[in-house]
Amino acid sequence: MPSSPAKHYILAHDTGTGGDKAVLTDLQGQVIQSAYQSYNIYYPRPEWAEQDPQEIWQTVAATTRQVIEKAGIDPREILGIGISAQMFNLLPVDERCEPVTPMISWLDVRSVHQADRLLSGDLPAFLFHKTGNIPTAKDIIPKILWLKEEQPDLWARTAKLLDCKEYILYKLTGQIAIDWHGASVFFLFDPQEKVWSQEVCDVLGIPIAMLPPAHPCTRVIGEVTATAAAETGLAPGTPVVICAGDVAVAQSGSGANAPGKAHLCVGTATWVGLSSKVFHNDPEKPFWALNHIDPDKWIIAGEMETGGGALMWFRDAFCQEEDRQANAAGISTYELLGQMAGSVEPGSDKLLFLPWLSGERAPVLDHYARGGFVGLSLGHTKRHFARAVMEGVAFHIRWICEALEQLDFNIGTINAIGGGSTSPVWTQIISDITGRPLSVVEHPQEAGAMGAALSVAVGLGIYPNMEAVDEVIKIHHTVEPHPHNQSRYAGLYQEYRALYEALAPIYRNLYEVG
Repeated sequence: MPSSPAKHYILAHDTGTGGDKAVLTDLQGQVIQSAYQSYNIYYPRPEWAEQDPQEIWQTVAATTRQVIEKAGIDPREILGIGISAQMFNLLPVDERCEPVTPMISWLDVRSVHQADRLLSGDLPAFLFHKTGNIPTAKDIIPKILWLKEEQPDLWARTAKLLDCKEYILYKLTGQIAIDWHGASVFFLFDPQEKVWSQEVCDVLGIPIAMLPPAHPCTRVIGEVTATAAAETGLAPGTPVVICAGDVAVAQSGSGANAPGKAHLCVGTATWVGLSSKVFHNDPEKPFWALNHIDPDKWIIAGEMETGGGALMWFRDAFCQEEDRQANAAGISTYELLGQMAGSVEPGSDKLLFLPWLSGERAPVLDHYARGGFVGLSLGHTKRHFARAVMEGVAFHIRWICEALEQLDFNIGTINAIGGGSTSPVWTQIISDITGRPLSVVEHPQEAGAMGAALSVAVGLGIYPNMEAVDEVIKIHHTVEPHPHNQSRYAGLYQEYRALYEALAPIYRNLYEVG
């Protein structure tokens, strides 16, 4: 009987909002091969955003087959598998783990009325005391309450309340489970005791039995089933580490696991995250306070809903001609937009973009906020719009950094990952506006999957903990702020802040307009 081949590889997935990236790494987390495939977001009604969990699973299976085939390896050489994914979604499933509804996306704001109720009276203080967080309409608790109150027939069929990653894990292993980091984003979880909060569930009327069992992020949760092996090309019995969601693996894949280290992820959503040995948050306008992959740390993160998503919206809504030009030139539309933005002086001739296209989290917790351009004149061109979008996102990143520092966190050099960090123009804008150096990692678009792969490596005993893998992540280059540009942006930043204060009550009034 032939012997089994040596185990040389880790397979990891970064299952994002717009698509899935599969990455094959060596046992030290270095990328050998990758594959990416997109899937859809559906907008069936205003304020609704949904995704098809089966479409997501089929994409994960397809990229798995692709990366194995491209690498030319025997799947039995894969030591272990890890899945990371987008978070803050709700997927109710029945007793057979079949979806009861499409997955309600983190972009969805149908549950504004439920969220407003959670933000009234003594509930915010109670939730903060028990979980360290307070939900908005973008979060999972209001979505659960919406399902229970608005769709009682579907609620009656619901056995478990999952997020995106948990469904993929079930399809791979047949196990229903969630990691501590993923559980903490439900805001029903005690992040210090690392258990679901019975008190919070009782107060909100959410049966705790509907929540999946929670485990450490580096635990082997099961093995690839024969059914999953047939769909993915993996070897049956391959160990699967439960891993963690996108914020935690971004923290790890950016090499920012040590306490005090910060990372910036410029993806569809954009956030600044810090590793901390201390659980500390703002009780009035809390940041995300989430469990780290390392069980003795937390991640304190400030997120804006549409960072890279704002540029994606601008591209899709207004740049069909630029898309054609980019295709003809053999470059991406984003690269062309970067060139256009780079041809405009810093400040975009005083054109300001407000990037709150889907409500906003940090540091305002305002699900009513919406975007806009302010200061538009006859002299502005599409080039100005492109740069203004990049600058508006950077202004908000600065606001998040300053708000985090008000909690006595110190943010110096920031390790940068995500698609936006591949743009030399955008990274320079962010560095100039925030006044901070950005260290762009070697594989910025694979950082999430690399973080997942390194979580698997910790779970299988190759490294003692996530902090030990920081040295594995290499920095490609560092972007330093230009003092002249900083001074130019200083006044515009103050006006950006003033615009939110002026417009916040109008956003609320607009929502109430019939």
